[in-house]
Amino acid sequence: MDHSLPSLDAFAAVLHAAETGSFSAAANALDITHGAISRRIALVEAWAGFRIFERHGRGVRLTEAGQDIAAQVETLLLQFRDIGLAGPRGADMPIVRTGVINSFARLWMIPNLMRLEGDPKDLHILLDIDSRLMPLATDRIAIRYGAGPWPASRSIPLAREMFRPYASAGLAATLPADLNPKTILSYPLIHDQYDDGWPMWLDLPRLAVRPLDRHLPGYDLTLLAAAEGLGIALVRAPYGDHACRRLGLLPVAERRVVNPKMFHIVVHNGRLSKATQRLADRIEKLFSADASVREATFR
Repeated sequence: MDHSLPSLDAFAAVLHAAETGSFSAAANALDITHGAISRRIALVEAWAGFRIFERHGRGVRLTEAGQDIAAQVETLLLQFRDIGLAGPRGADMPIVRTGVINSFARLWMIPNLMRLEGDPKDLHILLDIDSRLMPLATDRIAIRYGAGPWPASRSIPLAREMFRPYASAGLAATLPADLNPKTILSYPLIHDQYDDGWPMWLDLPRLAVRPLDRHLPGYDLTLLAAAEGLGIALVRAPYGDHACRRLGLLPVAERRVVNPKMFHIVVHNGRLSKATQRLADRIEKLFSADASVREATFR
C-alpha cells in the first residue's frame, strides 16, 4: 500500500467517475485525457489498498468499499468548498451549511432567515439548494421531507402539518361556502410533485388524472398557480401559512386532514458545532411556534 496522500485532483477524479459511470465521461468533464483519469484513480486505489471501481456493462461502478471511500471523500471536498465560500466571514462568524429543497427555502427559510441567524447575528447560513441528501458533518444540517428516519443520521421531526384547500380571492368568491370532498371535484385542483395530498383530503385510495387539474413540480409553484386563479391548492399548514398571507389565498373548505409526512431536521450522528446546534434549536422552535399560532387560531 502506498501511504502517500493523493492530490485533491485524484479524489475529484474518483467522484466524477462515480457520478458519470465512465472514465471517459469523467475525463471529458475535467478536460483531461482518459489516461490521466485512470492514473489518478489508480493513485487513490494504491493509497486505499483496495479496488474502488469494477467493470459494469460498458462503464464502471463503485465497489462496496469504493462507495464508502467516495462518500468520505465527497464530505471532505465539500468541507473544503465551504471554507472557500465562507470568505472573510470565516474568521469571526461560524458558517452553517443548510441543505434544503427550493420550496422550503422560498416559503420558510428566507422569511425566517434573520431570526434563524440570531439578533445580534451569531452565525451565517449558507443555503445548499436541492441538496436534501448532501453529506452531513459537524457544521452541516439538512431539512428533509418524509416519514424519516434516514440512514447514518439523527432526525428531529418538526411540527405536524394539516392539509386544507385554498384559492385566490377571485376564485373563492365564485365557490360554494364550504366545499366538501364531493363538491370540490367539480373544480380544477392543483397538485405538487408528491400527488398524495389530494387523495388523502378526498378520502380516496387514489385520484385518477383529470384533464382540468394541474400538476406542477414544486409545492411553492402550486401556491403561485392558485394565486393566479388557476385552481384550488392544498395548503400544508403551518408550512404554507406565510405564503398564503403574502399571496392573498383564502381557505375554501373547513375540512382539515393530517399530513402523515413532515419536515425533519437531519444531522450527522456525531457531535455538532455550537453554531449548528443553535441553528437546529432555532428551526425547531420557530417551526413549532408557527404551529402553535395556527392551533390557537383554530380553537
